[in-house]
Amino acid sequence: MARCTLCSISPATCPTSAHIISIIAVQARNCIFLAACASSLLGCGEFRTSSKLGIPQTSTSVSISPSESQIIAGQNVQFAAVVRGNTNSLVSWAVNGIVGGAPTTGTVSSAGLYLAPSNAPPAGNVTITATSVADTSQGATAIVEIRDTVSISPISASVATGTTQQFTVSVNGNESTQIVWKVGGIIGGNGTNGTMSASGLYTAPSVLPGSELTITAVDASDTPAFATATVSIFDPAVVEAHDQWLAGVADAADSYGCSDISLQQQSTESISEVIDRFGQIASEGSCLALWPISTDPTTIRYSLSWGGTIDGKDIVYISDVSQMRIWNATDATGN
Repeated sequence: MARCTLCSISPATCPTSAHIISIIAVQARNCIFLAACASSLLGCGEFRTSSKLGIPQTSTSVSISPSESQIIAGQNVQFAAVVRGNTNSLVSWAVNGIVGGAPTTGTVSSAGLYLAPSNAPPAGNVTITATSVADTSQGATAIVEIRDTVSISPISASVATGTTQQFTVSVNGNESTQIVWKVGGIIGGNGTNGTMSASGLYTAPSVLPGSELTITAVDASDTPAFATATVSIFDPAVVEAHDQWLAGVADAADSYGCSDISLQQQSTESISEVIDRFGQIASEGSCLALWPISTDPTTIRYSLSWGGTIDGKDIVYISDVSQMRIWNATDATGN
């Protein structure tokens, strides 16, 4: 065993801890002696890292950064570990307690580079551990949250009442049928918003819903991961009426000698709003086609036109009913 000087004792074989404690207990009132003892004991290999004598020792600690990460499946993240209190800075890396990791949870290199698996693990996250090689009781951990990438096709669609639209979903680039479908936030949909089958076939309701709908595809194996699409439902009869209206506008414009028929009242515009828009952009001699009052394509006839001015510009109004709906550039119908 190595030799050292113990306090005021002449060089001797390093004593046992019991012998040292006995010496210190007898001479404890001599502070200078205790300081010398502490200094001498550091030279004894047996007590170099011992804390039995109450001598302060430097402990090993490990820190890791980043401590939290969120990535998608298949991506990687670089970790760094710092060892303090030890000249040996090496660490070993593990994923969920397995050194180097595994295919289902992801792998980590000796340099701390973590590669997520191709699909998010069932738990949704993994624990990365860096352990000191010099002192395996010391280590640090980090959490990695892993999400799948979900995409839906098409991302928008117009569907006639009572008809269907097929949607498909890919998870991490591969087509998947393990999807939870929602229509307007309701799993599987309902009679008001339409229904969705397990295979992604959407069936529109027979009656127009109040607004545009959202289709949500949730990854069944990773529920925080999802994609959305929008669906607009239309009534074919209304579309037919609108098409008839557009054709009537063109015919009326020819009959009334309009120089421009590009400005047409939209279904959501009031007469006052379209007049204001006309005054800003219309040219002299233009026609303003008003949105048809009737939705029945067999009754839409542009049977009335009348002249007027807006902001000094001559204008021809075209309507599908025998009623002067605008007079002196104001709404004459109260709508």
